[in-house]
Amino acid sequence: MGFLAASASVCYFQVDGAIKLPQQLAEVQQNLAAEGFRSIEQTSDELSIGWVELDDYEASSFSSEQSFRRDQHLCFTLRQDRRKVPATLLKRQVAQLSEKFLANNPSFNRVPKGEMEQIRDTARSLLMARTLPTPSCYDVIWDSERQLLRLCSLSPKVIDSFQGLFQQTFPNLRLQLLHPFARAEQLLPAEQEKLQQFNQAQTDAVLDLIESNRWLGADFLRWLLYRTLNSDSAYSINCPGPLLEKQPFTAFLDNRLVLIGGSQEGLQKVVVAGPQDQYSEVRAALAQSKEIEEATLHFRLDSEEDGWKLTLKGERFQFGGFRTPMVKPESDPDDDPAAEAEAAFFTKLGAMEEGEQMFASLLKSFLNLRLSEAWSETANTIDSWLQEK
Repeated sequence: MGFLAASASVCYFQVDGAIKLPQQLAEVQQNLAAEGFRSIEQTSDELSIGWVELDDYEASSFSSEQSFRRDQHLCFTLRQDRRKVPATLLKRQVAQLSEKFLANNPSFNRVPKGEMEQIRDTARSLLMARTLPTPSCYDVIWDSERQLLRLCSLSPKVIDSFQGLFQQTFPNLRLQLLHPFARAEQLLPAEQEKLQQFNQAQTDAVLDLIESNRWLGADFLRWLLYRTLNSDSAYSINCPGPLLEKQPFTAFLDNRLVLIGGSQEGLQKVVVAGPQDQYSEVRAALAQSKEIEEATLHFRLDSEEDGWKLTLKGERFQFGGFRTPMVKPESDPDDDPAAEAEAAFFTKLGAMEEGEQMFASLLKSFLNLRLSEAWSETANTIDSWLQEK
């Protein structure tokens, strides 16, 4: 789903390098247009990847500043059109061409290997020309002041395609995945030395930082489950953003959790869904050294029933199904459609930033505890609670 949908999955990146607005607007516009999407409907090509405009997935010229800029935000969309030929059709087409070859060459009992490869290529090309490509679009919201970039997809293949095209479009910039340890470094700039003492990675490679520090997501979700069932789930804002400092909010787990753990039979996965009372199944799994891999988080401001909801991927802190309370701006038949679209964008962005700020504040509260001497006592309390019948 796109950025303006009721919910969107979001992968977060930090952009290494600066884009200065408005000084570099012309350069950004030129770069996006140069890598704009090109249709393959009238060709037999299998794949086309490029940028299109956020408000018009058919437009890739970026002919005006308004087509890709919202204040300090650069907004565009990754579009991928792909043709896929069903295996059964390909097999049938190859059989037909093979029969035709043998009819024209009666001295052969079967198609030679070299000819068969050519027949397969020909069959594929014929079917490709008759198959319409299927489009997929993934919105990108890039805050040029914070150098924070949101990609509305969690698909590893889409993320790889996006990173490759972004690098090709902006060769002087680098994308850094905003994984759990990177978030911790951002939230605790004064605790870098202590953080490094907890860093279990041997290198600065992103995959090493993710894999070696899985404890961060696992401990965070275990702590949050304990807090959900044994506290009032009350927290306060302690990070910059649209909400006021010390503004109270609630945060809790509910609905669905995914746990993983090793055994003699290999990696096991346990999915617990639906309303829970004391999460006895989850607690039993955690007591057996399993870890929470995914969990549904809820955030509320004041006593409002309508709040924020997301599925947190514990390994990388990506947001799946990130739903915000959507307050539609007032509209009038005489209003400019472009102005209405811009108002909807900023309304959605504001709600998303509030949810992100609450998540960051919740994570910072956990990190302050996790890096302190008090964590040992807290961990023992949680372990004892897990063993309770």
